Amino acid sequence: LFKHTTNRTQLKSPSKISYIATHSSSLSSLSLNPEYFKMKVELSIHATKLPNVAGILKGTSDPFAVVTHLPSEPGVNPTVLGKTEVIKNNLYPKWAKVFVFDYELGTPMPFVVDIYDEVRKGENKKMGSAVFQIGTILGRKGNTQAKKLKNGAAVFAHVAKHVGGGTLRLQMTGEKLKNVEGFLKKSDPLYEILKKQDGPAGMSWDVVYRSKPVMDNLSPTWPDAVIDLGILCSGDLDKELKIAVYDYEKSGRHVPMGEFETSVNGLISAKATGSFTMMKKGKKTGTVYVKKAVTTGLDDGLNKQMEAATISSAPKAAFVPSSAPSAFVPPTDAASSPTFVDYVSGGCEMNLCVAIDFTGSNGDPRKPGTLHHFNSDGSKNDYEKAVSAIGSILAKYDSDKKFPVWGFGAKVRFSPIDICLIILKI
Repeated sequence: LFKHTTNRTQLKSPSKISYIATHSSSLSSLSLNPEYFKMKVELSIHATKLPNVAGILKGTSDPFAVVTHLPSEPGVNPTVLGKTEVIKNNLYPKWAKVFVFDYELGTPMPFVVDIYDEVRKGENKKMGSAVFQIGTILGRKGNTQAKKLKNGAAVFAHVAKHVGGGTLRLQMTGEKLKNVEGFLKKSDPLYEILKKQDGPAGMSWDVVYRSKPVMDNLSPTWPDAVIDLGILCSGDLDKELKIAVYDYEKSGRHVPMGEFETSVNGLISAKATGSFTMMKKGKKTGTVYVKKAVTTGLDDGLNKQMEAATISSAPKAAFVPSSAPSAFVPPTDAASSPTFVDYVSGGCEMNLCVAIDFTGSNGDPRKPGTLHHFNSDGSKNDYEKAVSAIGSILAKYDSDKKFPVWGFGAKVRFSPIDICLIILKI
């Protein structure tokens, strides 16, 4: 459906890698594997400066978000993809819930994010909503798009390819955590797991899991956690993870107690051989032990990592603390071929250029039924259909949203046949 070119002399003006959308009868003979365009993606969202709709003397709103797929065809009902957890007393929520669903490249997939304030005894109050397109988000820097709401609020959507499979069942316990609650009280520890993401502003730590708090306990045993490995580490068992422990506060302003960095393999090896030292501002604030770290349902790639795993005597200095065991070392398998989404996510910029065949073999445009004929009923001819269908998909990934159009093989008025002319100047 499109052809890559780097021949700048032929096209006269393109300055970046370009894709030319062309129409040809030979397109029907192309044999494309439809599975190449299908993938699983994961969606994460957060919001800023949300309006406080809790009411006078009722504190701060407790926001949660509902994500709904809007069908492209008439007569089809919207599909609710799910909702996030409720974050108490917070107008800048970063929801840990990640939505995973199937996506076919080039197929429109609009969805709406509706944000509500949870009202326990009554109807939830609307705080704002925004509509996104998966393809448009993938075309933005860092695969992230922001939509403005009223009064300066904004909601952000991030889309990434969902890699890997299986789950991690994790249970941890803390020991002698430093109390940050104050005199005669004990902290209520909870923990968050964060992974490194490449966003529009560079690398950042994003929350992918948040535990429930254990009340009044400085040696807590947190409940079992079952976490999707694709969401947790993008299929890389050695991907850097940060585990941050907080003292839960009803106000939503949880107080940091300490943190450490590790990986999925680091957690697995810690279950058998060691513990993690929590640090805050360079000082030890407690110890965390792994009671359970079991992976299930791994795909072939992750199984190979586990089968070839070995434990080194030295810690992995890059991101595993000195008190923790090293992560497993994965085998050096050949990397799989990158997909279109991989290129876009990696920062590849593209330009959409359109080249139209005007040679005489396409027929006299004044005659109905020929490829270039302008239909009196306003319907599109074959070239208009091709440019519209392909261009509407690729335009989302164009870096400057300017679309040069050329023609070749045309004869304009009394001029000789032009092998390359700029359509907009005719």
